[in-house]
Amino acid sequence: MNDYIELLGADGVPLRFRLNTRLEELPAMAGNFVCVRDKGGELEVICAGAANSLQSAAKAWKGARDKGAEALYVRLNVAGATRAQELDSLVERYKPAQVISEGPSA
Repeated sequence: MNDYIELLGADGVPLRFRLNTRLEELPAMAGNFVCVRDKGGELEVICAGAANSLQSAAKAWKGARDKGAEALYVRLNVAGATRAQELDSLVERYKPAQVISEGPSA
């Protein structure tokens, strides 16, 4: 998997995510995350989430891995409204099997 990926939201805005290979190094900062797998050269989004702390993506990763995810990517994003908007856009476009949204400010 690449160190960085860009996913287009339903609104056409590209969102750049960074690969995370070590769960213990997930940042405590807020952001969005996706769990993906390569499906014939295209990325399939298994899980998409917005978190008040990206450390909580570790739990989502474990469930997504059981569904075939091969990599966890994160995007730092402090503003709760922006996280929610980006998550909605990703969900609308990719229709992941698993969606995680932390709290009303996520």
